[in-house]
Amino acid sequence: MISELEARALDRAPVVLDSVESSYARRPAIWRGISAEEWSSYAWQWANRLMSVEALDNAVGLNADERRAVEAMASRFGTAISPHFAALFRPELGSHCPIRRQAIPIGAELDIHDDLLDDPLGESRHAIAPCAVRRYPDRALIYATHECAMRCRHCTRRSRVGLMESVSQADLQNALDRVTANPNIRDVLISGGDPLSLENDVLEWLIASLKACPHIDVVRVCTRMVSTLPQRMSDARLIDVLRKYAPIYVNTQFNHPFEATHEAAQALAALRSAGCILGNQSVLLKGINDAPAILEPLFRWLLREGCRPYYLFLCDVAQGTHHFRTSIQSGLDIMRSLRGRLSGLAIPHFVIDLPDGNGKVDLCPDSVVSRDGQSLTFHNWFGASVNYRDVE
Repeated sequence: MISELEARALDRAPVVLDSVESSYARRPAIWRGISAEEWSSYAWQWANRLMSVEALDNAVGLNADERRAVEAMASRFGTAISPHFAALFRPELGSHCPIRRQAIPIGAELDIHDDLLDDPLGESRHAIAPCAVRRYPDRALIYATHECAMRCRHCTRRSRVGLMESVSQADLQNALDRVTANPNIRDVLISGGDPLSLENDVLEWLIASLKACPHIDVVRVCTRMVSTLPQRMSDARLIDVLRKYAPIYVNTQFNHPFEATHEAAQALAALRSAGCILGNQSVLLKGINDAPAILEPLFRWLLREGCRPYYLFLCDVAQGTHHFRTSIQSGLDIMRSLRGRLSGLAIPHFVIDLPDGNGKVDLCPDSVVSRDGQSLTFHNWFGASVNYRDVE
């Protein structure tokens, strides 16, 4: 017989996304005359990103605080939002919409905090070339572009992303030379910016150069476009490039169930068809996704679409992001709540990327209630106390 406590826990219904919407069906009035074919075009989406006060006002409207912040940030870390992502705003939630808050700056972003950094991951300190970073013995990151489909307001590289000058081919070649010359480097991340904003030929050159190196076992592409501009994955040439060099590990970023769209599901399917191995890296953001009832359906949806939740990051200590920061304890409470309700496949590592490039640290709820020599008492997933005797 199971206990009453366990029975109550087992009786709790999963929180799931039964259906997802199309961003085309949700598009704002300004784009009502756009055909489905245009909407599904990567080129159209990129060309029509919202990047000015006027464009934002016309499409989604701005309140006074947002308008002031957009203008103030224009020369530092400007706004860029794809029509697809703007269509996911929930007007009924106003400025509290979790999609809107990730995309449009507010006045709090202008505040300077002494404990926040312009380079929170210490990438300049760990640079081995102008566009390459090595923080671990067997890994390196190639920063391939300043461009992104959207400038997320919680961005950790906000001091570089969106810069007007391009990352030069000479700098990329220098990065490749340094990475491929070091036999200790076995795993390389192509990042940015967003590497899927690169021309297909440039992306293929990078991937092919890394795949040709005998000591590199793993090539990863880190992109948020699957959420912010999934139309990119409708490019058959891109999918052919990824298929040609399979397996490529593709790390996505979805932070909220509202990002789980029909277009995003199609993009994930296209990447799977190319033999990509998919993982998601969410960022824990205050007032956006810092609740288990928000993250549970997102993680269930991702796993259903063949993308394993990989990391849940505590928000990095990047200047301009103080209003997004949560306590470590809030994240631990979420992880404790998810354990047992989701299979291990759907539960990410909860990590903090320590400031100044000191690396990732796993954060786990403490399940040990007490210990007396070899005798331990644990709290299990549904809250019962269980005794366990350790070996000598």
